[in-house]
Amino acid sequence: MSSITQLRRIETGRGAHRRQDSTASSLVGRMVFVALIVGVPAAGITAQETGVFYPNIPGELLLENDYVVVQRYIIEPGKWEGIHSHPGNQIAVRIKGGLWGGRRGGREVSRMTEPTKDGSVGWMDAIDISEQHESGNVGDTPIDLVWVTLKACEPLSNHTVGLFYPNIPVETLLENDRVVVQKFVAEPGEWEGVHSHAGNQVYVHIKGGTWAGRLGGREVYRQTEPSKDGSAGWLDAIDLSEGHNSGNVGDTMAELVYVTIKPCRPLATP
Repeated sequence: MSSITQLRRIETGRGAHRRQDSTASSLVGRMVFVALIVGVPAAGITAQETGVFYPNIPGELLLENDYVVVQRYIIEPGKWEGIHSHPGNQIAVRIKGGLWGGRRGGREVSRMTEPTKDGSVGWMDAIDISEQHESGNVGDTPIDLVWVTLKACEPLSNHTVGLFYPNIPVETLLENDRVVVQKFVAEPGEWEGVHSHAGNQVYVHIKGGTWAGRLGGREVYRQTEPSKDGSAGWLDAIDLSEGHNSGNVGDTMAELVYVTIKPCRPLATP
């Protein structure tokens, strides 16, 4: 996490179960997805070719596909990441914020006086390894950070996409030519209202919540355990005609950040 951006374990059946339909192939696909996000340990960060690689802090791979790499890091008080680069086109999602300091070439160049807020986000441009950049937790509480790194992609359009819930207000945190990043809070008993999803969306639970889903007014799933803070998932497109609706059926607030990737064509890696 860079101090210049002043502005994840996969769990949860939310994304997998929210995209429900009656076709057998879709059911098989959802079962595979659930197996991946619930029962299989995440692969090591070191296996990835893009993303964030901290020499001093172990990370966890939450999700990777043709569009994104999603990683989670917990930085304990007093810990520094170690000198590293950033590929750019990255969104930092702060599950638990904190106080950051920044160094270049071993010299401290910045130190926050106010902590970053839980649920806030920031955009990171590329930083070359020659800049000898690193950041550290100079506060007294752990920082929990999810990085969403966008892979190379040819833009197809720049029109606004994202979340539009009839019953719950959605806050746009960031928008540029690659993504729209939004946040919403669902209180206990609140339902989003029937809506569509554009697809190519990463969701990150800031505060998990217990979710149920409906299609055409009929309940099709209900979690028995709440989603975990810091968990993440991927959501494909859902058409409005499916009558899709989700609600917080637990007794605590749920808070999510959605990263919607604007239409683009993934570029093959060399």
